Amino acid sequence: MGGNSRQKRCVLTVGGIDVAVTRRAQQKRAYIRVKEPDGRVEVSAPMRMSDGAIVRFVREHMSWIESHRRDVIAHASQTPGAPTSEELAEWRAVVEAFTPALVEKWAPIIGVTPGKLAYRNMVSRWGSCNVKTGRICINVQLAAQPPECLEYVVVHELCHLREANHGPRFKALMDVFLPDWKCCEARLRGAIRR
Repeated sequence: MGGNSRQKRCVLTVGGIDVAVTRRAQQKRAYIRVKEPDGRVEVSAPMRMSDGAIVRFVREHMSWIESHRRDVIAHASQTPGAPTSEELAEWRAVVEAFTPALVEKWAPIIGVTPGKLAYRNMVSRWGSCNVKTGRICINVQLAAQPPECLEYVVVHELCHLREANHGPRFKALMDVFLPDWKCCEARLRGAIRR
């Protein structure tokens, strides 16, 4: 926030833990946060609060901080990070093996003729469809999800060949062809590994 009469930053070490301190002009009291993924400790405090007062404040809350740091670090270690190249190769093989049969099954039912199939590791979507060329791209990470999720994405992309956007007509098509599609959509939300 600018040049900074309104906020000041420093790092204090309390009980062997580095604490990132931000003092703010408008703040009335101090707050402690323990941040993912590494359990770093941050304190935001009023501008007038001295280093000594902040150190005392942190020491008073040390058992809470240590407990939260353990939880945050444990949670972060259970959340898988970006896939390895070995995982991506395995997933690609699975998705390449199963997708063509699903496209063959669903394209005549939906009444479309798709173009080329492609397989990639995508970090923001499960599939894509170029409505002009009919090219459908499937995220290889679908191999790490239940099989019905791959089928859902295939049907979703094929439906785009009839309805380009996600409006009411598209949703109506999904309801007709895959009535439980919303369960798969919910299952996949936030599940892409980056």
